[in-house]
Amino acid sequence: MRPLTLKALKALNRTVGPLLPPGLLARTYPQGRIHVDDQMLRSEAPEDVRHYFNTGPLAVAEIDDALRLAGRRFDDITSCLLLPSGYGRVARTLRTRMPASRITAADVDRQAVRFCVREFGLKGLVVPSDPRRARFPDNYDLIFVGSLLTHLPAATGLALLDVLVGVLCPAGLLMFTTQGESCLAHLDWYGPEFVAAETEFRRALAENGVGFVPYRRWAVYGITLHARRYVERVMSERFAPGIVLLRFKERGWTAHQDVWSYVRAA
Repeated sequence: MRPLTLKALKALNRTVGPLLPPGLLARTYPQGRIHVDDQMLRSEAPEDVRHYFNTGPLAVAEIDDALRLAGRRFDDITSCLLLPSGYGRVARTLRTRMPASRITAADVDRQAVRFCVREFGLKGLVVPSDPRRARFPDNYDLIFVGSLLTHLPAATGLALLDVLVGVLCPAGLLMFTTQGESCLAHLDWYGPEFVAAETEFRRALAENGVGFVPYRRWAVYGITLHARRYVERVMSERFAPGIVLLRFKERGWTAHQDVWSYVRAA
């Protein structure tokens, strides 16, 4: 019997995926398994598969650098929050550096959380789309927010940061990524509607330091660009002196997203 195509598996997932065991609808590659609903894998082209599996190690390398600057190591991180976890793009590498039982995979997608728990042995937490309603059962030594503020309206992103700072342990590390002004040079990466919105992005960045354009038919999620000056200002106004900028790396993740690392006073 010929194996089901990726297109057929995606169709099956849309109908009965939530009812099936979480690891059943995953495809196996030499580097590991990827769930068919993982939107971070653009296609099965070799270059897209390589990019997918390279993304996790690049994120973990950024975390490693920030931990060293903070005088910490993976060994002394007792609780780590990945938000959003997705289907484990970063988690699959992070669990090789610290026990999986110390990592919480948090996401609005229940199926993604189930997969991370089943496939990687992580703790799981389904969170609401409104961060102000989120409730976290622990405080965390390390919080990594990869590619989420990059898609949220500014006010929602600030509300999320408020919540996360509230569950950050003393001497804890909060890391998040943003898309900076350099991304104006490649709006075509995101789709033609964002190329058409270039003037809108530029005006918003000049006036406010942040610009958001929603996806079609999805007003609360889209593409967000943050100027460096904006992030530095709002983080200082909201959280100083208790939260201090440790490190900023422009286009530090996959040569695309800016990486911010903040540390809480001990």
